[in-house]
Amino acid sequence: RNSKADIIGICEIYEGQEEEIIKKLRKLGYRFFFFGKGHKFRYNGRHVVEVIASKIKGKQLDFNEWPVENHLGGGGGFVVCKFPKIKTNIFLAHLGFPTKKYYFEQIRHIQDILKNLKGKNILMGDFNEEYYKIRVHFPDLNLVTNNIKTCSFTPILKWFCHKDMDHIMVKGFKRIGAGTFQGFSDHKLIYADLK
Repeated sequence: RNSKADIIGICEIYEGQEEEIIKKLRKLGYRFFFFGKGHKFRYNGRHVVEVIASKIKGKQLDFNEWPVENHLGGGGGFVVCKFPKIKTNIFLAHLGFPTKKYYFEQIRHIQDILKNLKGKNILMGDFNEEYYKIRVHFPDLNLVTNNIKTCSFTPILKWFCHKDMDHIMVKGFKRIGAGTFQGFSDHKLIYADLK
């Protein structure tokens, strides 16, 4: 609500909460919803789910399955949408921990798709890594969120890990502004105003 964003990405929805999320976001003016599944939970077989919600009509693009490990840190979901009206592709990625087997396969998966899509691009999400360590993988994209420290905001844990792990990178846009909101998460919520 506070961001007044045309398009938002939400990481780490618990599978089964999709209808509740849609209902609440529709009240805020979002009309189009695109979901991607990530790793499964160990004890019940449900997935971590990511969602792009938009006030602008778009179409979800399907690609080969997102590589994950089915445990904590194995990688959330991945969603790619095309928005013809604004000639833009938007990626929402939730990568696993950099120490996990599939982390660099997830990076390569994003790179391969970026290489083959025409138009402007926005890559956003939880990368579980500081920007200076991932920028080499996305040389054609510009960071618009200024290395804002987003994680962690959990009591005690924030004393040991307080880094920029969530990013918005773009190609074909200029940044007007960027900032954060505090929500019900261990991460700060980031946003960027683009033109």
